[in-house]
Amino acid sequence: MGMEGRVALVTGAGSGIGAAVARKLDAAGVRVAALDADSTAVELVGGALWCGMAVRAEAADPAQAESAVSTVVDHFGRLDLLVVTTPPVPCPGPRRLGGLTTLALDDETWHSVLATQLDAAFYTTRAALRAMRAGVIVAVAVTCPHLPHQSASAAGVRGLVRAVAEDAAPAGVLVRSVTARCTPDPVEVADTVADLAVTTGGPTWALDSPAGSP
Repeated sequence: MGMEGRVALVTGAGSGIGAAVARKLDAAGVRVAALDADSTAVELVGGALWCGMAVRAEAADPAQAESAVSTVVDHFGRLDLLVVTTPPVPCPGPRRLGGLTTLALDDETWHSVLATQLDAAFYTTRAALRAMRAGVIVAVAVTCPHLPHQSASAAGVRGLVRAVAEDAAPAGVLVRSVTARCTPDPVEVADTVADLAVTTGGPTWALDSPAGSP
């Protein structure tokens, strides 16, 4: 099955990987809803798509995630594909004296990253599953050996995908993950996502496909 005419919701689409995925799918003829909490950024991305729309929402908020999915379904009539991305924390490179370490990581930063990445992945996935009759969900996890909170979030996203994949299989929804290393090339990750998204047959378990810099 080709991509043309399918409906996709891409989170974190205001910049980086999310924006690259939205453009890649748009070029393949997908009707894309670009979601981001940054209204200005997502309007710029969504407005430049062939047949797209911009959705301003905070994916880490369960009510806003549900509302965003409902908005997309009301506008396009269905949802075939969800791509979950979140802007990763900038990689500081190899540890240096005085750099961010586990002991220096404060509670607020730890919880903020888990919320904006792991919570957002769960809430948007749950909302999408309620609306999808079949299709594909692809979650992008960015892992970084220099950042404990980024690595923990990525591991959580991959674990979530493995569990949800079994849960969603009877509904005909394939759930896959893409693992990117810091600092990923957004276009390369978008190519990998598109390859997974176009596949509607085959295994129903989670597929973890590496992308980005080693």
